[in-house]
Amino acid sequence: MSDPMAAGEAADRAAAALPSPRNPFARIARVSARRLLGFLLVVQIGAAAALVGTDIARDVLPALAPPIAPRETAPVAPGDQLRPYSPRAVPTRPGRPDSPITLPGDPSGMTFEMTDLDGYGPVMLLSGGIARGDSDRFERALDMASPAPIAVALHSPGGIVVEALRMGTVIRDRGLDTVMTADAACVSACPLVLFGGVDRQISRKAWVGLHQASVRETTYLPFRIAISDIQTLQGEVMRHTEGMGVDPSVHIHALSTPPEDVYYLVPDQLEAYRVATVLVD
Repeated sequence: MSDPMAAGEAADRAAAALPSPRNPFARIARVSARRLLGFLLVVQIGAAAALVGTDIARDVLPALAPPIAPRETAPVAPGDQLRPYSPRAVPTRPGRPDSPITLPGDPSGMTFEMTDLDGYGPVMLLSGGIARGDSDRFERALDMASPAPIAVALHSPGGIVVEALRMGTVIRDRGLDTVMTADAACVSACPLVLFGGVDRQISRKAWVGLHQASVRETTYLPFRIAISDIQTLQGEVMRHTEGMGVDPSVHIHALSTPPEDVYYLVPDQLEAYRVATVLVD
């Protein structure tokens, strides 16, 4: 009689001697792992190349290539009137050297200077940014001017809206005209001052630009309060514009232009929206 124990051990030895069956999933896993590692290596190499390329584009190419004119100074044409807002420059135009008009100095406050404007008489030139308290300073300058101006000339990148609103109201209350000479600029909040003129004489070569109002002072206020402030301010802007005899639909362009951009009105629009009562060359 055969020994069952010995037979079992012999069977185990025979089974161990047979080649083990291939595991197809294990092989697939090994291949997939190799491919994944290769893919990750390619991604890393590509990322490194992109970083190097970015550094070259940022640091090396500008030194090799001629400078490109800033986009905010690109000429404006009907239908192509949106440019980045710059408190220092406005677009170029045919017939003028291809360099930006430098807007006046320090945006922290306006200067008020009496001058004789050819063909107009004594005029007060308002130049620079509109800062807090400038409407009071403007009134004092008008009170002290001798001879009294018959008009206000403007060259400003804008500033605080509520100050601009009050300055425009002062101009209208005193029966003054507003004037913009060739290559002068009135941008952002400045048109609200311009609108105050009884007559508004604007050169076809002047720049009038609009964009959305912003409430920078509300940085630390709740979002809903900041939005409410902007809407309230916009209502005041619309009432002021209509009350000065300017078509309030001009603000369609302002409301659709974010604060970092500016929409420049072309001469036909200055007439159509009654921004200018008189257009001159």
